[in-house]
Amino acid sequence: MKLHITIAACLVIITSACSTIKKTDKEYVDNNINNIAWAVISFKGKGLHTDDFPNGAPTIIFDMQDGKINGNDGCNSFMGLANYTKDYIKPGPIASTKMACPNATIQSDFYEVLGSEKITYKLTDGILRLYVNDAEVMALKEKQ
Repeated sequence: MKLHITIAACLVIITSACSTIKKTDKEYVDNNINNIAWAVISFKGKGLHTDDFPNGAPTIIFDMQDGKINGNDGCNSFMGLANYTKDYIKPGPIASTKMACPNATIQSDFYEVLGSEKITYKLTDGILRLYVNDAEVMALKEKQ
């Protein structure tokens, strides 16, 4: 009997923990950027060249409908949660693979940006610009 109660208690804890992890604020979905693979073309004011990255240019996909963010940093894949509003993106915890890549130059700065408290964005003429504290940190273009 004690075993059944212990198992039931564990299942309740696991179930509630899983539902807590998945909760995000789905306040806003911008269909102009939602679920599109965006290739980073500029990072902190410097243009990027796909030849400099073993897996091509870094990409980001903003899954506003499900409150997620994912992509790759040009070497490693990443995934995480994010809250989206009309005015900003608030990334949550980000997890990534840990492959060693030659010439990996922006990875730590890339995750620092994704770890920002709040990222504002503007889409103009097909270029998605991300800002942290009003400073442009990335420019992205829809991946072809």
